[in-house]
Amino acid sequence: MDWGYLHLVINHFPVVGIILGTLLLAAGLVLKNQGVKGSGLGIVLFSALSAVVTYFTGDPAKDAVERIPEVADAFVNRHEDIATVGMYLMIPAGLLAGMSLYSIWKKERSADFLVMVTLVLSLTTSVAFVYTGRTGGQIRHSEFRQGVTLDTEIDSLNNSKN
Repeated sequence: MDWGYLHLVINHFPVVGIILGTLLLAAGLVLKNQGVKGSGLGIVLFSALSAVVTYFTGDPAKDAVERIPEVADAFVNRHEDIATVGMYLMIPAGLLAGMSLYSIWKKERSADFLVMVTLVLSLTTSVAFVYTGRTGGQIRHSEFRQGVTLDTEIDSLNNSKN
């Protein structure tokens, strides 16, 4: 198994994980259930760790798909850019989840505040990662390119550089 293949195998973990973790975290807050809240925080933390691995295996995956004639660099580059933005959200979400777990464990007064901030950031990160997954799917799945053709994508990228 090479690094590019690992990217394809694990790229769903951070996307599904951040959504599931956010939902559990919200449910734990609504139900005032520490176990559910802790599970949500743990999943957000796991999602952040898996996102880092996914991100760093992205370049080998990029190298592998660039050899395929039907794959446009514009789709790969867009996915890479969106993934970078997602990582700027996911890493702080994971760090906050870890800090929140620690605060809950130590019964610190700041725990509730940290959990709320983690929830807001996790929700934002969920949206970013859903979009990251969509742009990743567009690389090889033309059925997800509704309204987006290679020509419009290249024009869009060229216009953003001007």
